[in-house]
Amino acid sequence: MVDFHPLINRNFPRILTQLNRDPNTIHYGSFDRNWWHYKIRDFSSIILQQGGYFLDLAAKLPEYNDYSKQLHEYAAAAVNFWAGRAVRKGAFEEYYPWENGYPPLAFSTLAVAKIILSQNLSVAKSGDALKRAALKLQQRFEAKAANQQIAGLAALALLNKINPGIVNSLTFGRLTEQTLALQSDEGWFTEYDGPDLGYLSVSLDCLWDLFDNTDDHRFVESATRAFRFLAELVIHNRGSVGMHNSRNTDYIVPYGICRFLNSGNETDRLLANQVVQILYSDTEKPDHFLQAVDDRYWSHYIGHSVIRAQLILDGSSLKTEVTGLPAEAKAVWQECGYAIGCQKNHRIMMSCLKGGLVTIREQENYFNDFGWIIFDGKKQFVTHWWTPSTTFSGIPEDMEISGHPVQFKENTSTPFKHFGLRTVSYFSGHNIIALLKDLLIFRKSDQRFAFNRTIKIQPGKMIISDVISGLKGNEVFVKAPRFSKRHVASADSFHHEDFEMVKGYEFITKSKVTGRLFEATTIVNLD
Repeated sequence: MVDFHPLINRNFPRILTQLNRDPNTIHYGSFDRNWWHYKIRDFSSIILQQGGYFLDLAAKLPEYNDYSKQLHEYAAAAVNFWAGRAVRKGAFEEYYPWENGYPPLAFSTLAVAKIILSQNLSVAKSGDALKRAALKLQQRFEAKAANQQIAGLAALALLNKINPGIVNSLTFGRLTEQTLALQSDEGWFTEYDGPDLGYLSVSLDCLWDLFDNTDDHRFVESATRAFRFLAELVIHNRGSVGMHNSRNTDYIVPYGICRFLNSGNETDRLLANQVVQILYSDTEKPDHFLQAVDDRYWSHYIGHSVIRAQLILDGSSLKTEVTGLPAEAKAVWQECGYAIGCQKNHRIMMSCLKGGLVTIREQENYFNDFGWIIFDGKKQFVTHWWTPSTTFSGIPEDMEISGHPVQFKENTSTPFKHFGLRTVSYFSGHNIIALLKDLLIFRKSDQRFAFNRTIKIQPGKMIISDVISGLKGNEVFVKAPRFSKRHVASADSFHHEDFEMVKGYEFITKSKVTGRLFEATTIVNLD
């Protein structure tokens, strides 16, 4: 039986620890402990104010009835603190002062609006901040990370509910069209050029917020397509797809999924039952992905999604049986490059646009192949990177992938760099964000090397063949670990596969360098 109560109760005091709970200080209501307590940050990361919504929801749980008044006061303090920061120069900071970023704008405003509506708070103190947030949200559009844009649109819907007319209806309609256009025909929303089930689940939460506050059924239709895409992959893998995600997340938040437990569509109800059981029936196990979430993201959108899901489960009858896809299930998603297949009890998944990444699952056993790192002196080139220019063809039993690796450069934080960042951000605000993303997140493939990978599933075995061309003669080749080189704030939580990338599978890898070619063959035993 799925029960989030133990998980919530364990993290409840940790989230309260992040909050300044002293009403006799000007920092009362801040959720950035690194700022108000440790003094190791020179601004309060406003995106963390979502922790106030967690406390507002916690007041509805029976175990916290005795503290509900105090929890509501803390949540209101979070709103007041947010309002005081939102009107400052360069407000909506997440990573550095004067950032004026879109994610802190969207997510913090959405959480604050929910608290105001939940408690029917007066907007006398926060009115100017709400207007400032509404104006900024109507002037910005985040096309590369759809979950952020959907959260911003949901925030606008709630702001208009608090203060009718604060949002221009024509602008909201235009943003709605643009936002829904970020969804592919396959159901996923674009996240750094591809699908990411973790961020897709965040999008599901916000799509339901949009429907609940607009009654626009386009949002339910969009959520349904996204949920069905997510469900097929989760059921096939019997869990999260991890490194197959474009942004490398391991978590999947539950609220938007749990909403389908009460769907009017019987198929979706059954799918939701299976997905919820697969993902959340063992949250108390040390290797569950929610056990590795750090305090920052419990204060972020993960904590309140878990409580909202529990409030649904408390009023639902969840079935206990879990059935999966038939053993012969196979599919190739041409837009995102996913391919799934089965042989006997082995569940196989490939990500063609991520260098042909391969995983195999069979009960507690697993095999991972994350491609190669090419060391050329001090330079590193990786095939484990979501790259839309990669090409692929074939069927799950016989796939061919070709592309170019991405050069990775280590970026070390220093006082000099932060001084420069603060100086530029003071004068330029969010105008430098695109440049920073290009430096830290978005990298184009490097043409100096080319790779070709073929994956063949044959009776009793899988054969992975790699050819990398363009060598000069001094390169060193290393199997890539699970840890991704691409920076994503919520990713790279500890995973037990960091210790052991292969468990229970026998395989052999042979490689050689001939002239300007590196060749490697890996044979995995599937008997």
